[in-house]
Amino acid sequence: MTEMITPGQLKQIKRFCEDALDAMEINKEVAQRVIQKGGEFQEKLKRIVKKLGVLPYADEETESNYGYPDGFRIRTPQEQVETLKKHFPNLDSSYVTELASGELPEWTEGWGVIPAYEEVGKTYHEATVRAIGLFVKDRKFQNWREGALTEEHLRLIEKTAQAHALLNKQKGGYRVFPFQFGQRWRGHSVRNAQVRFADNEFGLGPYEAAILLLTHPDRITGPNQLNIDCAGCEYRPGADGDFFACLRFYWYYSYEQLGLVYYGTDFVYKQWGAASGFLAQ
Repeated sequence: MTEMITPGQLKQIKRFCEDALDAMEINKEVAQRVIQKGGEFQEKLKRIVKKLGVLPYADEETESNYGYPDGFRIRTPQEQVETLKKHFPNLDSSYVTELASGELPEWTEGWGVIPAYEEVGKTYHEATVRAIGLFVKDRKFQNWREGALTEEHLRLIEKTAQAHALLNKQKGGYRVFPFQFGQRWRGHSVRNAQVRFADNEFGLGPYEAAILLLTHPDRITGPNQLNIDCAGCEYRPGADGDFFACLRFYWYYSYEQLGLVYYGTDFVYKQWGAASGFLAQ
């Protein structure tokens, strides 16, 4: 069932119209001629709203019943911290319990806890490589993008970069936020998911996903499970040209192991799902 426009949304659209009229500084004569053509004005306004309201990439999704392994659960914030302390013993975790408090927003599955990436590497890219290296020590993994995770290959999308800037206002060495591990957007292309994210929702990049896989080693353990789209990033394998792809953590059937690969953001497959985080409203 389609939800009706909210009072807040209606108020904002009316404000856009008022701001546009103020910026035009139309005179009395022009205003009167518009009023005299009120019916035509309304019809053109309806067409504009309808055109702007069309959802891009709406056909890039398919039905999916893929999910997480049997018995899988999101670890508590404290359990995540205990795992991360083995690798980052000097990070201040004293604020994690306070930050992971309150009711979880709709669509989320638990609290994610990750070290601020600046605490792990000089850049996001360096932090990503280190995070992948950490969980490789504990499991069979193939990084098919080894050597190709530089600033020339990878960049965060604007909304995820902005989310990191806001999360960096949290105290301590860890960033804490509600998240979901991919099931919300299973069967959607990456760009379909991105344009449908809630206002406070942002795609997780490869660093965040790698850390969460480190604290949740049973998230992907074999075939017939939901793989992870790192929808917070854009990727280009040749380090030039357009950023047309996205990195993905994928169970590679032939090698019977987890790996890091890339596919185009328009790729639709029922066994993929974008992981995302949420900011406090």
